[in-house]
Order: sequence, then structure tokens, then C-alpha cells
Amino acid sequence: MAKIDVVDLTNKTVGSLELHEGVFAAPIRKHLLTEVVNWQRAKARSGTQSVKTRTEVNGTTKKPYGQKHTGNARQGDMKAPHMRGGGVAFAPKPRDYDYTLPKAKRRAALAVALSLKVKEGGLKVVKDFSFAEGKTKHVAAALKAFKTGHTSSPAGGWLLVDGDNENLCRGAANLCDSRYLHVNGLNVVDLLKYPSLVMSESAVKAIEKRLLGEG
Repeated sequence: MAKIDVVDLTNKTVGSLELHEGVFAAPIRKHLLTEVVNWQRAKARSGTQSVKTRTEVNGTTKKPYGQKHTGNARQGDMKAPHMRGGGVAFAPKPRDYDYTLPKAKRRAALAVALSLKVKEGGLKVVKDFSFAEGKTKHVAAALKAFKTGHTSSPAGGWLLVDGDNENLCRGAANLCDSRYLHVNGLNVVDLLKYPSLVMSESAVKAIEKRLLGEG
């Protein structure tokens, strides 16, 4: 098991924590990240697109002219797809883009994303996010302190992960480049989106328990 420093909200080291190798030092298998990102994006699609077919557009079903002896091609009605104002052939309709991905593969991809964060120096563990109030300035001050000596680019934003923490949730809501995420909702897309990850010590233990199948 590898060790990582644990800091307080002023970025002062207050201890250390052992990271489980199965979660934070997993082999970097990028194809798993690709599969899970595609799955998450598919789940997020609304699937509400809808275009009218020839049976749904307004118009008459009367033939525009006679079938024969006009010198023109035969026509059915003005609602045909090749007519101006007609319906659309093979029109897209509301559908569900979700599909099933094995839970073991989702867990493995999350471990890969977390391991990638550790490898790139983008993980910071804080003792706890104890804010007296849910104010943006308090969270912003903590993030400013975290930037000191942090190997990851501070311009890319921060992903803040903890358990139930209303003050952190409210304080981070107005930060344009950062996001609070409950540990139960930690996912591959957000881990890849934000270059810097800050987790509370309890969140680290919770995600290890979740990915190792202990809870």
C-alpha cells in the first residue's frame, strides 16, 4: 500500500493515509475508461428528438395531378418526403440510448481513473471539509491554499468529494471551475474532466470499501 499525506483546510500536513493498491494503483487500462465514458454519455442522452413523418405532417392526401397523360412522374400526395413541406423519411423518434454495462467493468474503470489521478499527482486528501458556514469564500480560500505545491495545473478546476456535507455543497455551488460530488456519485467522466481531485479521508475509505466489494 502506498501512503499519501493528509492535510487540513490550510494545506498543512496533519497525518498520512495508506491507499489500497487495488483502488489507487490499478493498472492503467484506458480502454475501460473509453467504454465507461461512452456508457455514461449514452445514459445522459435525453433521447427526446422527434421529427414528423409523412403520416404526421398537415396536408391533403389528394394526388397533385392525374396518374397518367400529364408527362410528369407519378406522384402520391404532397406529404411525401421528396415534396416541399413533406414529412421526413426514417425520421428520428424518441428513444432510450441507455444500455447495460457490467458492474465489475464500471468498478474497474473507476479504479483506473483514480489510479491515473494518483499517478499524475492530481489527488489531495484532506482530513475533513469542516466549514462553519456554506459560503463560497470559505471553500475558495481552501482551494487557494491547496494550490500551493500542487503538481496538477490549478487552472483546470477541482473536484471536491465528500460524504453528506451541506456546507461544502452550498459553498462550492457558485464556483465556476469546481464541483462538489458526493462520494456515492463519484464517476469516471467527472474524474477525467477535472484535473485536480480533493477527497476527504472518510471519502477515500468509503470509495475503497465500495470498489473492493465490501459494501
